[in-house]
Amino acid sequence: MAIDKITTPAVTDDSVTLAKMAPGTDGNIISYDASGNPVAVATGTAGHVLTSAGAGAPPTFAAVAANAGTLAFQSYRSGDLSVSATTQTELVFNSVSHNSGGSTPYNTSTGRFTPGVAGTYFVTVNVSFAPSSNWGTGANGYLKIRKNGSGSNEFGQISNQGSGDSDDVGFSTSAVITLDNSTDYISCWWYHTANAGSMLSVQSWYGGFRIA
Repeated sequence: MAIDKITTPAVTDDSVTLAKMAPGTDGNIISYDASGNPVAVATGTAGHVLTSAGAGAPPTFAAVAANAGTLAFQSYRSGDLSVSATTQTELVFNSVSHNSGGSTPYNTSTGRFTPGVAGTYFVTVNVSFAPSSNWGTGANGYLKIRKNGSGSNEFGQISNQGSGDSDDVGFSTSAVITLDNSTDYISCWWYHTANAGSMLSVQSWYGGFRIA
């Protein structure tokens, strides 16, 4: 006689073996949904951790969040960088003394800090600008920090107005910037209203790290 129903009292403690369970996907785990029914949690990627979604939802696998103070870099100019007048120039600091987290978040070819993790970042930049000629009274140089290269997302802009001499001038600024996704980046920009010149090596550097 076929048995189409087994009542709970008929099942003794510890009597259901793994062999009696329905097959599943390698790496899945069993949890419960909002209705209290069993549910399989999909397998994560290697290195992921199990993250709670709170009451009423099964957990999920997710990448480990980067801790504050990680995803850090320090870059500098190993040689002078020529910059043009009246041109928005994205500055490239072509050497690094420190570059950690992910797949090297600072790119020495583009000058862009792309940490690959959404979060809040502190960045700071310093340049020494050597004008090719006298600044000219009323001429201005601007150092800027931008998110995704956009002039509408500028932070920490600083400027200096010339006074008719050709002295080297130092610019320094910093900013706290929120990156919304893994493709956002931060870079430094330069603009001068009248003079071309050079960003001096060693005296020009750019660095930052994740704070939250």
